[in-house]
Amino acid sequence: MRKLLVFLLFLPVVHSSAQSGFVVDSVSPGLNALAVAAGAPIVIDLREPVEAASLGPAAVMAFGRWSGVMTGDFVLENDGHRLRFTPARDFLAGELVTVSLSRRLHSTTGAALGQGFAWQFWIATRPASLDLQETARLPVRTPGEGWIQTYGAYAGDLDEDGYTDFAVPNERTNDIRVFMNDGKGGYGGFSTYPIPGGARPSTNEGADFDLDGHIDFAVGNSTNDRVTLFRGDGTGALLPPSNYPVGGGVRGLAVLDLNGDGYPDIATANRNAGNVSWLLNEGDGTFAPAVHLTTPGVLETAAVAADANEDGVLDLFVGALGSQEILVLLGDGAGGLALHSRFPTRGNVWMITAGDVNGDGHVDVVSANADSDTASILLGDGTGGLSAPFCYDTGAFALAIDLGDLDGDGDLDLVTSDYNGASWTLYENAGDGTYGNRRTLAATTAGSCAVLHDRDRDGTLDMTGIDERDDLLFLFTNAPLAVDSVPPPPTVSLSLAPAFPNPFRERATLSFTLASEGPARLAIYDVLGRAVRVLHDAFTPRGRHTLTWDGADTAGRPLPAGTYFYRLETPTATRSHALLYLR
Repeated sequence: MRKLLVFLLFLPVVHSSAQSGFVVDSVSPGLNALAVAAGAPIVIDLREPVEAASLGPAAVMAFGRWSGVMTGDFVLENDGHRLRFTPARDFLAGELVTVSLSRRLHSTTGAALGQGFAWQFWIATRPASLDLQETARLPVRTPGEGWIQTYGAYAGDLDEDGYTDFAVPNERTNDIRVFMNDGKGGYGGFSTYPIPGGARPSTNEGADFDLDGHIDFAVGNSTNDRVTLFRGDGTGALLPPSNYPVGGGVRGLAVLDLNGDGYPDIATANRNAGNVSWLLNEGDGTFAPAVHLTTPGVLETAAVAADANEDGVLDLFVGALGSQEILVLLGDGAGGLALHSRFPTRGNVWMITAGDVNGDGHVDVVSANADSDTASILLGDGTGGLSAPFCYDTGAFALAIDLGDLDGDGDLDLVTSDYNGASWTLYENAGDGTYGNRRTLAATTAGSCAVLHDRDRDGTLDMTGIDERDDLLFLFTNAPLAVDSVPPPPTVSLSLAPAFPNPFRERATLSFTLASEGPARLAIYDVLGRAVRVLHDAFTPRGRHTLTWDGADTAGRPLPAGTYFYRLETPTATRSHALLYLR
């Protein structure tokens, strides 16, 4: 599916509309925006004028997941009510960008920004094919070395030359091996960095923990209770590491500023301990003793940070392998996390990630479900709720999952790494969070991890995969399509309009449009995926159709307040959106 690139301007920040004082009123690019131009300015409108002297790295930061800390110029406009940041260089194609404003930012009246404010958006990619081609296989072992079990990967620009490098943990040798990009999308040899006290390192993420402008690297050890932190020096080298105890069996790791002080913190999902931990940054890149939270989940295994309820504070999604669910932990902006809700995945969650897959502006969660050989899509409603899962088949034993706009059409496609399937499974997003056009890329023995990044700087997303049995990196290259080969946008067969009002108390209006006549069904579902009311199920003429829902079930009984999903189905397509019932 091919669409025009969209740049979302000045999305209102709903939570601040009822507040007074120094708060954020709107941001551009918007929350969870897709296909943002790589050099687009970042603009923040605030209720009170900004004190220029409070601007600085600890007050405002833009961080590209792969490109790292973005430098640039700040300009105050509209008598100080608007903060405009112009990047000094382009972000990397297809990467996730996190912008953070800390409570160090002050207004001219001396008011602080309270709990801080953070949001995320995605950089656009060029139109491309899903037919990625294998162009190289690189060994991670030294000559004559035995099995090292390479698992986990990070594609940050460690030497700040504009190209993505590659850092991979190795579970049996307890080290990190770093491959530097040659400036053409290839890699030569590697440098090895031991982890003293390491125990099967795997889950990892990059951030600038000490605010020195360079990417640092954090990795969790899956068979002890340590997070290992390497600081980067900006040349590609990693400095001697430090270890921080969290909970046993660190399987998931995420980075987010929990207390709004401008310094990134670390949260972990600890499978063996059966809890979640977080490390608060002391303001210099070192960390205070861990805080622990026992959750009702069983075998917490995966974690990803995103703003689930759109209050400007990043939250934590946690995947629980044993209880087959996603836990939503909301951040309070003061250094804490608390359980908000739980949602089934219909599979043993091994890894999760997040992004707006259906283009409604709310962040969604996707999971790789190892034992069930599926990937689950759970649609977010912007309040911390998630839909019942939509499941897609993968190769055998899906270990890892990632999102990215592989074909450059402005939505997030999906890839899973299939351990026993010795493959990677790619799915194309239809633009509404439904997936099809399945592709398979082959590993030699085990598809273990995959990272989507523009390795050669041609504006398209490439893929680097890991085979953890043969300790190989597989380089899959994507090529941009010529302008005259880009197919025209397809005719839209159906559309489902946003409900109005949403949230609602008494009655919500639901509208859909069919391009041609045929069977159509519009039903209301609860968060467990149960159909509670069928509003329409009949052969339907083409054109626009409008229905109402009064919050009652099929028998006419009022349903409890909460999040529901309305779903339109035809023989050829499906659309769905979230709806909040207040009563």
